[in-house]
Amino acid sequence: MPQLDLYVALSQVFWFTIVFIVFYVFIVRDILPELARSIKLRKKKVGTDNSSSTSLDDESLAVSTQTATTLENSLKESRTLLVNVSTSTSDWLNSSLKEVNETTLIDLNKNYIKTIGELKGRSYLLEQAIKQK
Repeated sequence: MPQLDLYVALSQVFWFTIVFIVFYVFIVRDILPELARSIKLRKKKVGTDNSSSTSLDDESLAVSTQTATTLENSLKESRTLLVNVSTSTSDWLNSSLKEVNETTLIDLNKNYIKTIGELKGRSYLLEQAIKQK
């Protein structure tokens, strides 16, 4: 069985050991000092004194207020634009409908009413003819 072959197993153990040692040296030499430096900097920045804490709170409050103001202004502008677009669209639609009714559909309506009248007249004449017989 190839899994139990001594030549293959020793080769895999050898390369695993080499890769593990290289990875371990890389982590210890490069990554861990950066993490330690980052943690120290964060501790120093946050600190335990109240002056830095209040400055961060003030900064957070200022950012929050500015964000709320910006959002409110953009919502007002959006509402205004939507109202303007809605109004102009409604006006355009009404004027277009009025124009189409006055030019195109008036003739169609006249022909429709004329045709309905002719059909009613014919049906009335047929009813009268049937009643007389």
